[in-house]
Amino acid sequence: MPRFSLCFEDWRTEIAPHIGGSILSLTHARRTVLRPTPEEAVEAGAVRRTACFPLVPYANRIAEGRFLWDGRAHRLAENFPASPHPLHGVGWRRPWHVVAVDVRSCVLRLEHRVQAGEQQDWPFAFDAEQRISLGIGGLSVELSVVNADESAAPLGLGLHPLFPRQGSERLVFDAAGAWRNGSDMLPASRVSGGLWEHAAGQSIDAQVLDNDFFGWSGTARIEADCSDPIRISASPIFSSLRVFTPADKDFFAIEPVSHATDAINRGGAAELLRVPPGARLSGSMTINVDAS
Repeated sequence: MPRFSLCFEDWRTEIAPHIGGSILSLTHARRTVLRPTPEEAVEAGAVRRTACFPLVPYANRIAEGRFLWDGRAHRLAENFPASPHPLHGVGWRRPWHVVAVDVRSCVLRLEHRVQAGEQQDWPFAFDAEQRISLGIGGLSVELSVVNADESAAPLGLGLHPLFPRQGSERLVFDAAGAWRNGSDMLPASRVSGGLWEHAAGQSIDAQVLDNDFFGWSGTARIEADCSDPIRISASPIFSSLRVFTPADKDFFAIEPVSHATDAINRGGAAELLRVPPGARLSGSMTINVDAS
């Protein structure tokens, strides 16, 4: 199915199942809440230029695409320009199928089966589903993944909403700290305080971030001059928050994720969740406007 729109009262969103199961836009009372996707990006199927897309079966980078699972070595193919670290799994790079749709909600599904020659995309079978809806609480995206493999598999979840950047935005959220990246863009050391502390708010222009914040409380707020705050809320499974504020760009990203970058190689509490055959992981994110 080509792209389609959902609406509820003052909320409008557009969905493109064939472009990585992505959201193309989100507005409230004609206010742009998520960055709109340029028409040329839609025509080109450029999912990285959309408004929001799913991260499944893992979020962010896996170092050199290499990991061990139950004693077996795996190597993933590169999937991101000029980076040796595969990024965000396969969900954002595949078309999703429409299971159901009505005026205010839809259900999208992706089935991943390991075909000959595709082991380097992701070597474990899974089924993923997105339930996207509009309501009194704004936009809700529920993302779930089922282990469809014959043995336990590593699985994780994330969502990648992108917001328009005008220069006055401040980001407010509680977290225990952040991971400072090394030169390879992988987590190297824990930091806290100063510009890493967002409980009282930090300008998104304060520093360039592409970092995981751990011990996240599950809510974040975007404040800006002359407009009502935008609130992002997520289920407890999304224990980390990835904040991406690239320099000299007209957007930034606030990404609820279930694990830190390269978790599969770092062990302990950072390991991707070990999911038995047939078991499901799920979590939801809402984006709302706190009207004054």
